[in-house]
Amino acid sequence: MFSEILDDGGDLTHWIYKKYPSLLKRIRGIVEESVTGVFRLYQLSKAGKLCVPAMNVNDSVTKQKFDNLYCCRESILDGLKRTTDVMFGGKQVLVCGYGEVGKGCCSALKALGAVVYVTEVDPICALQACMDGFRVLKLSEVIRQADMVITCTGNKNVVVREHLDRMKNGCIVCNMGHSNTEIDLVSLHTSELKWERVRPQVDHIIWPDGKRIVLLAEGRLLNLSCSTVPSFVLSITATTQALALIELFNAPEGRYKQDVYLLPKKMGKSSRNL
Repeated sequence: MFSEILDDGGDLTHWIYKKYPSLLKRIRGIVEESVTGVFRLYQLSKAGKLCVPAMNVNDSVTKQKFDNLYCCRESILDGLKRTTDVMFGGKQVLVCGYGEVGKGCCSALKALGAVVYVTEVDPICALQACMDGFRVLKLSEVIRQADMVITCTGNKNVVVREHLDRMKNGCIVCNMGHSNTEIDLVSLHTSELKWERVRPQVDHIIWPDGKRIVLLAEGRLLNLSCSTVPSFVLSITATTQALALIELFNAPEGRYKQDVYLLPKKMGKSSRNL
C-alpha cells in the first residue's frame, strides 16, 4: 500500500528521513506548501538524497498569492490589533524579509501610515522592496528605533539576543515566517530575564534595567495564533494541496522522478474553479 506525505515546513519529511527511512519505500510522493519546506526539499534533491518525487505547492499562483501575500496582508493587522490594540500610524516598523509574506505585511502597514523598513539578503527581493518605496537596511542599523519587529523570512534565528538587547522599551516582536525558529527564544529563557504574561498570546520580557519588549504568541506564527484566516483562503490552499496529492498518486510510473516539481498550471487553475 502506497502513501503520500502532506507537509508544511518540511518537519514531517525531515522526521521520516531521520527516524524511519524504511517508510520511504512505501511513499508515493511529497506535497509541500511552505517556503521553508520547499527549500529543504531542494537541498535534498541537490544532494541526491531525495528518494521520492515532491510537489512544490508553495510556488503555485493560488497558494503563493492568496495565502502568502493577500491573506498575510490582512492577518498581520488583525493579529496585532487583537493582541496589542496598537495604533499603526507613525510607528516605525521593521519587516525582516520581502518575500510574498513580507510584501503583504509591508503593504498593509504602509497603508495605515506606519514607517516601514525592510531587511533582505536576497538582492532581487531587496530591489523590489526599494522600488516599492521601502528603505532597505541592515537589522543592526534600525533595531534601536523600531517600534515593531516582524520576521517573515522562513529562516532560523533571524532576531537573536544581540538584537533583542538593543531594542527600545516597549518594542513589539512577532513572527510571520516559519514555526517558532525565527526569533531566538532560547536566549530569552535565562535567570536574568523575567517573563510576565499580560494576556493570552502576549508576554512582556523584562530586562534587569526595567526595559521590556512585547513578545506575541511566544514566537509562533502570529497569523495562525492570534488572527482568523478567511475561509476562502483555507479552501484555496487545501484544494491546491489535494489536487497535488491526486496528481502524484495517479501519475503513470516514470512521469515524476526523484526530484522537486512545480504544481502543473492546470492544477492551479482547477483549484480556483472549485
